[in-house]
Amino acid sequence: MAEPGFGIRKVEAVYGVVLSGTYALVAAISALSLVSFSLKNQDAPGLLLVCGLSALYIVVVRMLARRGRHRAVTYLLVAFYMVLAAGIVWTWGINTPFGLLLFCVVIVLSGILLSARYALLAAALAGLILLGTQTAIVLNWHMPDMSWTGKKSGYADAIASCVIFGMLGLISWLYNRQMERSLRLAMEAQAALSQQKATLRKQVKERTVQLREAQLEEMQQMYRFAELGQLGVTLLHDLANHLTALTLEIEGLQSKQNSAAIARAREITGYLEEIVNSTRSRLQGTTQNQTFNIIQKTTDVVHFLGYKAAKAKVAIDWEPGKRSWKYMGDSTCYSQVIAIIMSNAIDAYGNGVEKRSEVKRLSVTMKRDKKQIVTVISDWGKGISKSQRKHLFKPFHTTKKTGLGIGLFIARQTVAINFGGTIILNPRSDHTEFIIKLPVKKHGK
Repeated sequence: MAEPGFGIRKVEAVYGVVLSGTYALVAAISALSLVSFSLKNQDAPGLLLVCGLSALYIVVVRMLARRGRHRAVTYLLVAFYMVLAAGIVWTWGINTPFGLLLFCVVIVLSGILLSARYALLAAALAGLILLGTQTAIVLNWHMPDMSWTGKKSGYADAIASCVIFGMLGLISWLYNRQMERSLRLAMEAQAALSQQKATLRKQVKERTVQLREAQLEEMQQMYRFAELGQLGVTLLHDLANHLTALTLEIEGLQSKQNSAAIARAREITGYLEEIVNSTRSRLQGTTQNQTFNIIQKTTDVVHFLGYKAAKAKVAIDWEPGKRSWKYMGDSTCYSQVIAIIMSNAIDAYGNGVEKRSEVKRLSVTMKRDKKQIVTVISDWGKGISKSQRKHLFKPFHTTKKTGLGIGLFIARQTVAINFGGTIILNPRSDHTEFIIKLPVKKHGK
């Protein structure tokens, strides 16, 4: 059954009222017929028969309603009142007020219980019944009981009633069509909203799972960093003790034999002592930024990694010249960043992917403009695949068998937090090229 402007429950409520009214109408007519029968009215037996058949008809309709046959119930109710109205105008003429009123009821019920177009169909059928009845009267095929009025009916009466029915059907059609459209739009909106809710619920569920996984992964990383921190403090303590002992031994050797190797060893131990002292200060929360020569610090790192580069047969291209660029910040943090990138570049030649005739090179260049100081560290080793680039700066991700996977992560965090700069892998280069940018606002005088 089409629901024009009403849902199933509202349709049930409407035809429930109509059924109750129909019971009352049949009961009233039956009572009047009994009175007429007692007065020996000739029409009383026929009326009683019609009332009996009507009561039986309504009982059948009621049974169908209880079984949920809503479509059949609405059709039967509309048909009942249409036949009842037709019988009245056939019996007492087309001007019978009760018959015309019943036709109006049928038109309205058709629009409400069925759909908007049924109101027009009911109006057209009512008009045809009136015109057909009047034609039968004019042709003397039928003569209704006009004793209740002294006026005979004509085509003008039939046409006037048809016009009224047409107007009523049109109004009912327009109203119910608008109701149908509003209901359809509301149902479509509700369906879209339900679909959106379901999609949103699914997205929220998926997002919740992703967040939980991310939180778990982050907690695992924090736990591993905590373990590394505890281990680092222990190693720092042991390293400081061994450095002290190593310094004393070197001083003892230097008193006996002065050589470049001993001087180099003292230089390295001095560098390591600086790292230890800086790390101890950071652990105690007493680190302070200082003005340092960024060119000289880069040169120190190159010298520090000179032995590792020589052992790997890698030539470091670095031309400091006579430049002296002052920079404000933690010099040890800067040195550690440069050392991490250069050490990785040296390790990139460790898998034998290069030809023996090729020169293993590691290039370090620096330039400065009004906004930033840019350091570029390049190597032509084994390179970094696209799949590895996605996880390059993530913690605990490494392609080295002996690596921890935190070097590049620490380097980027240090550059971002301590200097407000950036470190990236140049995606447009045909070789491995890291670019470190430090803002000039950190630059000292």
